[in-house]
Amino acid sequence: MSMLEVLTPQERQLVASLPYRAGLWVSVSDTEGGDKAEEKELIALNNIILGFAEQVFGSEFLQYVMRETVAQKDNWALWSKDIDTLPDQCRKALIILRSHFDEKEVQTYTMRLIEIGEAVALAFRESQPESPIEKLKTYVAYNISKYKATQKKQPAKTYDQYLSISPSERKAMMALAGALGLQYSV
Repeated sequence: MSMLEVLTPQERQLVASLPYRAGLWVSVSDTEGGDKAEEKELIALNNIILGFAEQVFGSEFLQYVMRETVAQKDNWALWSKDIDTLPDQCRKALIILRSHFDEKEVQTYTMRLIEIGEAVALAFRESQPESPIEKLKTYVAYNISKYKATQKKQPAKTYDQYLSISPSERKAMMALAGALGLQYSV
């Protein structure tokens, strides 16, 4: 019996759709890179979901969720609609999950959604600071971000990773984290 069978079909669909929708949410947040960025980010999203579904270590619950996400790949186009509802859906999913699973499983699920969003953001660098002033501002912002991450005892991004996450993607990641009850530092 699958761990997900305790959920109603609608709840199961919601929980399974969020790994895909979280990555898509970050991808569509920034249109600056055009079709090339979208293509690379969707490939990254597909690959990370497939990779997580095949993972044999970690949370058994999460493995069931990711396998369900892959099993419903035919629904991904449908899941692409109404992407602006993602934050509310995340909050709803957490309520559902907390009523059936322990907090450790729920936290593992939320962290995986963040990892997926971040992997998509890192898949394509939409722009690069060009003028000396832009470069300086970006470098200062990076160092502030790095300092904040170390204060929160979180791993800091490299400068190259920081450049790959656009300001729009940062906002999307922070909104996703907020909906999941987490803090996100870029």
